[in-house]
Amino acid sequence: MIRLENVTKTYDGDVAALKNASFDIAKGEFVFLVGPSGSGKSTILRLLNRQATAERGTVWVAGKNLN
Repeated sequence: MIRLENVTKTYDGDVAALKNASFDIAKGEFVFLVGPSGSGKSTILRLLNRQATAERGTVWVAGKNLN
């Protein structure tokens, strides 16, 4: 399972890539991550593979807290 709970990530101190983002993806579930440029798609992927960390909130993957 993948879970984001009230995750906020900003760049350069004031550019909000994600603000209080929350969602669950169940094991085996297939999802699409779509949206306009600058909507936070790449930021979500960076958080999930630990290339970035959230300022607030919690990121869970397979029961592990990535923060």
